[in-house]
Amino acid sequence: MFQTTINRSIEIKGIGLHTGKESRIIISPSIPNRGVIFNFKGKEIIEAKVDLVTSTNRGTILGYNGYSLYTVEHILSALNGMEIDNVEIIVDGEEIPSCDGSAKVFVEKIKEAGISNTSMEREIINLPEPIWIINGEKSITVFPDKKLSIYYMIEFPRIGKQWIFYEHSPLNYEMDIAPARTFGFEEEIEMLLSAGLAKGGSYLNSIIVGENGYSTSLRYPDELVRHKLLDLMGDLYLLGRRINATIVVVKGGHNLHVELVKKIKEVLDVR
Repeated sequence: MFQTTINRSIEIKGIGLHTGKESRIIISPSIPNRGVIFNFKGKEIIEAKVDLVTSTNRGTILGYNGYSLYTVEHILSALNGMEIDNVEIIVDGEEIPSCDGSAKVFVEKIKEAGISNTSMEREIINLPEPIWIINGEKSITVFPDKKLSIYYMIEFPRIGKQWIFYEHSPLNYEMDIAPARTFGFEEEIEMLLSAGLAKGGSYLNSIIVGENGYSTSLRYPDELVRHKLLDLMGDLYLLGRRINATIVVVKGGHNLHVELVKKIKEVLDVR
């Protein structure tokens, strides 16, 4: 299989989920082996690499040389899910636009731009051995495999347990994962705002879980666990390449996802 990029540039505008500020990105074609890079209008470049993660508090933040970019996981998830290897993302703002809180708009824009092969072969990560991360009741276990499959389970008050099995393909990602929206709990809103987070959160880009149920109709009965899997797909792309593996996640989140990516990178670097 060959590496891919998009055929033409696409623009996306919107409010940042956490900063509450207007943001604009332009996703442009790029050369082979460049990967995903964020370009702050020529002032600084941040690569989508796990070494540059500065925070995983309610989202994944990248930072380098005084520049920070909030909530990169949804656009990275869309690129990973649609198997786009190389793009340059010009950033005008501090955060990726939240759109509707899912990766649906990003996927639609990628398809609108078109996808093309480059002349370079794609290198996919294949693990030499199982890897696991355990933190109390939370865990991720990764087994070598010839394709990407994910089992994901969550458990929260009012939500209960949700679980999903996902076998990767761009079509499965587009139909089953990309439309799943981010969610939060009604009782956490004030705490998040006082911490400087969720300033751009609204019923237009978030599902709020309250005592009386959900703030909006769900797109899937298990939409919340699907969104967690969406986040994982984005955080996994901080490896810089796609991975073939069977991944089992119990009560995961950004912190555990990023710890896993670091451990995978450590295993690969040692070998």
